[in-house]
Amino acid sequence: MKTIDDLLKEHGGEVSGYNLDPDKMSEHDKLLNRCKERSLYLLEQAAKPESKLREKLVKSGRYSEEIIEETMDFLKKYDYINDLRFAKQLIKHYSGSKSLREIEQKLYQRGVNQKDIKEAMAEFKDDELSEGAEMRAVKAAIYKKCKDPSALDAEQKRKLYASLMRKGFSYSTVRNALSIEEDY
Repeated sequence: MKTIDDLLKEHGGEVSGYNLDPDKMSEHDKLLNRCKERSLYLLEQAAKPESKLREKLVKSGRYSEEIIEETMDFLKKYDYINDLRFAKQLIKHYSGSKSLREIEQKLYQRGVNQKDIKEAMAEFKDDELSEGAEMRAVKAAIYKKCKDPSALDAEQKRKLYASLMRKGFSYSTVRNALSIEEDY
């Protein structure tokens, strides 16, 4: 079996260190290839931030920190993992059904770094489509709790406000949504 070096020499180029023959590959290269394959398999199942993918690889106990780091560099180089893109996708998915604070919390829980979260949130807030997302989300949450908010007495309204604020909606957003609902 010819190696990449042999093929490149035949064609006038020369690159050292590339050998596709599995019998001649070093143990390090075999582990690196296995780690890359495993990472790509995990990413095929569902998008993951870098920290969660790294955590899964470490948890397997098969790969050294050096192998994992080389794999992460490979995945970043070919844009297989991109925490900013992951954050934007998650924000887009949950906008309209969850508060921005709740979405931000989900991103933290999934291991996305704070810089990427802030950048994705800022970009989302600048986007025209996000204008009514928070209002749609709070209205959906209100309707989930009660069908007719105008029929609530003061105590029930207080409980509704508290519940929605625990979900991450601001007082003013809840107040605006309830006043709009009462107008109709």
